[in-house]
Amino acid sequence: MTAGARPLSAPEPNAKSPATEAEPPAPVWVRPVMRLMGWMPWRLRWWIARVATAVTSRRRTRTHIARANLDIAFGDTLSDAEKDRIARLSLVSLVGCMLDAVAIIPRLNAKNWSRYVKVSQADIDALHAELARGKGALVMFSHYGNWELMGACMSFMGNPRSNVVAKRQPGWTNALIEALRTWTGNAVIYKEGAAMASLRALRRGEIVGLSIDQNYSGGIFVPFFGVPAGTPDTLAALARASGAPIVPLVCTPNGDGTYTGRFPPAIHADHTADKAGDIARTTTRCLASLEDIIRERPEMWMWGHKRWKSRPPGEEARQDPYAAPPAPRAAAAH
Repeated sequence: MTAGARPLSAPEPNAKSPATEAEPPAPVWVRPVMRLMGWMPWRLRWWIARVATAVTSRRRTRTHIARANLDIAFGDTLSDAEKDRIARLSLVSLVGCMLDAVAIIPRLNAKNWSRYVKVSQADIDALHAELARGKGALVMFSHYGNWELMGACMSFMGNPRSNVVAKRQPGWTNALIEALRTWTGNAVIYKEGAAMASLRALRRGEIVGLSIDQNYSGGIFVPFFGVPAGTPDTLAALARASGAPIVPLVCTPNGDGTYTGRFPPAIHADHTADKAGDIARTTTRCLASLEDIIRERPEMWMWGHKRWKSRPPGEEARQDPYAAPPAPRAAAAH
């Protein structure tokens, strides 16, 4: 355990380690690459991100999805050139933040974390005030900026243990991601049976983090950038059942190798006789908060995901916005 990280209490039954799941070991090159990321200057890591983005963009798949999402979200309010810029920088941000997380998280401890992530005392005090209500807290992270780095730093802000609700990844990548998420004393709750495990953690006054910013066909449809989006109702349902506040989490790069972390105003779940209505209204407010955050720096969000793929029941058939664009036609012979 890294110096400064607090000891863990007993793990939840579904928070199994990679070893117990008999996952394949990471390839031999992974550990040297992680060390190399830590030795690299931050400018070099972001240069690699830009080069990797330029290479992968040639396949057009991710940039096409990103452009389709930007058309849905912003319509004609942004120019094509601005949407192209955001789509490109979105991928650069994703890769750059991932490389920074791999490089920085293994270095973190109670004495140095604030050199990497700047969080105002007012934000920390606001989070502690919510936790003081004795209901724990639900942290709403999203695929925006460096959510992994901010999550790792929360162990050093005087908070109780944080638990990240996550989908188990295939193969050896799960072991790598879990190692990063638990490096500073946090725990992982996998989605199988996550609802009860999350409620138990909240009743202990702990923090549970989960995201609702990606497409989910089995959820509810609420407005996101003015367009109905299939969204998990888990966050709002947990907040309603436990009384825990929902605290958004933001972490964006400053352009000098450091990040700024923030906790925007907490959201409290509706609690009336209309359970389904409460969950829908609370989820709507959560996505409205996330939309405000994304509009501040849209290039920080992961636009290359089919966020509006699922459609509400009964919606009239329409052209798939993510359908691959037609291949360029060869010039006619003369």
